[in-house]
Amino acid sequence: MPAREVLNKYTKTLIRKATAIKAIFFDVDGVLTDGKIIYDGEGRESKHFNVKDGQIIGHLKKAGIIVGAISGRDSAAVAKRCAELKLDFCHQGILDKGEVFKKLAGFHKLKKKEVAYIGDDINDLAAFRLSGLPVCPADAPVYIRKMAAVVTKAKGGEGVLREVGDLVLAAKGILSKILKHK
Repeated sequence: MPAREVLNKYTKTLIRKATAIKAIFFDVDGVLTDGKIIYDGEGRESKHFNVKDGQIIGHLKKAGIIVGAISGRDSAAVAKRCAELKLDFCHQGILDKGEVFKKLAGFHKLKKKEVAYIGDDINDLAAFRLSGLPVCPADAPVYIRKMAAVVTKAKGGEGVLREVGDLVLAAKGILSKILKHK
């Protein structure tokens, strides 16, 4: 069964941590995107998002898992994509992601062990330390990868959130049910 295949690459400890997750907070540039910022001749910004990340968000939300972005930059493209995905929140221009993480966890009455955080760089470290399941993409700097409980096989912009979403849903026994009904 595909859901079992998802879990086969993780330790029992990581699967147990994933079972406790009630929310996934994530950075955008370098996680949902490849980290590249493209400007046209008029100065308009564009980014590439992976549709696989968007696909899993709906399933996470149906499972009652809170999903939202905490980004260090302000971007109209990010605002549009987050609205399109109907995220529970999208905070942009955040200098202290740890502080926003604490406020969101408090607002949603979440314990540390109930929140996964996906980030890829130095400005994500405060949120990493506050989360019960710190995750980074395969192409994050080595010192970030060393601090993560999970390093995805995917690089930034190549389905990082999808990989984490599959892990959480499979650990909770929900992915098998989703696949059975499709």
